[in-house]
Amino acid sequence: MYIYVQRLTCVAMLLSTPRITVVFLMILVASVAQAQCDEYDLMLLCDSADMVDIATSSAGLDCAFNPNPPACFVQEVTPLLPTMSAGCIGCFASQANCVLDNCATICAFGSAAACDACVTQNCQVAFETCAGIVDLDNDTHNNICDCDDNNPTQYPGAPGTNEGLDSNCNGLMEVSEIAAVECVGDFTGDGIVGAADLVTFLGFFGCLLDCTTGDLDQDGIVGVADLVILLGQIGQYC
Repeated sequence: MYIYVQRLTCVAMLLSTPRITVVFLMILVASVAQAQCDEYDLMLLCDSADMVDIATSSAGLDCAFNPNPPACFVQEVTPLLPTMSAGCIGCFASQANCVLDNCATICAFGSAAACDACVTQNCQVAFETCAGIVDLDNDTHNNICDCDDNNPTQYPGAPGTNEGLDSNCNGLMEVSEIAAVECVGDFTGDGIVGAADLVTFLGFFGCLLDCTTGDLDQDGIVGVADLVILLGQIGQYC
């Protein structure tokens, strides 16, 4: 995920970038601290992944022949991704350098699958560490699009749990996500406490022995206290 150096970029950089520039770039990106991508950067990565991919790949290609690739990269990416923080851009620069250092030949002359595998094996962990991309709840979805990375039941595509949580992280509260409400007094089972339930309740009113239905306060009898509870539930949807 988030492998933004295209094979064409690798070819150009492989053929044109002096080793001294590579070393300079390594020194530059080594100073980038961990978790450089803030919450707004992560939102950008989630909502506009394709745009980020195009912008970073385009910058890498445009700067391949530039005498100062790091400065060129920043200059190219900033207007394309104006809301991305400088630190997060630095993480992408670091990943690009890692690909050049470890996977340039494979990405330039091998298959796309081999290139992706090389980048994943050699560069992805460092990129995610730099960017602060984690999966704290181990639900196989990292914090880029996981709306609560501390809850394993919340992630993109998750089924609803009727706990009042946006389980699938789509920003909407769906029927399967709405918290289940205990409908005290829905004697008819129609999903709402209404007049029909009141009529049913009155049939049990005054029960003094073995009262189960209608004994809402569980004091063993069906009386005024239970009627008060029922009236408080009138109009309640279950």
